[in-house]
Amino acid sequence: MKKLIVLLGLIAVLVVASAGCISPDVPAVNSTGTADPIVGIWQSTDSYTVDGKEVYIIYEIKDDNTGYAMMAEGGSSEAAKVDIFWGNDKGKYVFAYTTDTKTVYPHTLSADKKILTDQYGGTYTRI
Repeated sequence: MKKLIVLLGLIAVLVVASAGCISPDVPAVNSTGTADPIVGIWQSTDSYTVDGKEVYIIYEIKDDNTGYAMMAEGGSSEAAKVDIFWGNDKGKYVFAYTTDTKTVYPHTLSADKKILTDQYGGTYTRI
């Protein structure tokens, strides 16, 4: 009987510990069963200078917790793509690039769901 209680206690701890994990295999849905409001295509509102070129960052966020980060020159239709994973932890979004999955980048979505803000204050709007 004592072993059964210990075993049930360990199982309960494992269930609680894994409850906050985000898996790319599980589509991101909110409590209404609809797609997460972050799903879509987002473009940086400001440009960045990279190697002397003016570029914009574009995120394509899919409902299966994957997507792409793209860097495109202003006025160009070509973009360099990097695969990403993302998750929603109680309204705080995190992005991880497949090239470095140990580093996560926090983002927040405005209350009206129109502006995505990264940890450095950079903003993105849905396109």
